[in-house]
Amino acid sequence: MAAVGAGGSTAAPGPGAVSAGSLEPGTASAGETGCEHSKGAGGGSFPHRRLKYISLAVLVVQNASLILSIRYARTLPGDRFFATTAVVMAEVLKGLTCLLLLFAQKRGNVKHLVLFLHEAVLVQYVDTLKLAVPSLIYTLQNNLQYVAISNLPAATFQVSPKAQHGPRGTGWVVG
Repeated sequence: MAAVGAGGSTAAPGPGAVSAGSLEPGTASAGETGCEHSKGAGGGSFPHRRLKYISLAVLVVQNASLILSIRYARTLPGDRFFATTAVVMAEVLKGLTCLLLLFAQKRGNVKHLVLFLHEAVLVQYVDTLKLAVPSLIYTLQNNLQYVAISNLPAATFQVSPKAQHGPRGTGWVVG
């Protein structure tokens, strides 16, 4: 079987040649013999695994604290804040965070950032419009989440949506 090169050309099989179909995550690429991975050098799997678990822990804490803090704020006596304002402000913060990360990715070059945003949002407007429908549904879902948190105990709110996944998965496998 011939190995496929970077330019799409095929090369005659030789020592260390690997077919494209046999490559799996964690295996040697076409130019490697696999010795580097067995020694642990260059693989970098340990930091990635640690990052994966740290990310999971942060997301669990963030999700639980978000629900509990919203529940606490929504059940305090007195005037309540508008759920729509909270949702819009959360989205604005997410947008600013994304812009900050893009700014860092563009190495602080404002001109490159503006050109990238122009290309991604205005030039590829069809993709932007395709994302508008899910984003509007997501905004509605977040507003309804505030209503649910205001009317349900925190534990019930956390468990109720997850209980739907069990029967759905079982029905899909059995049916």
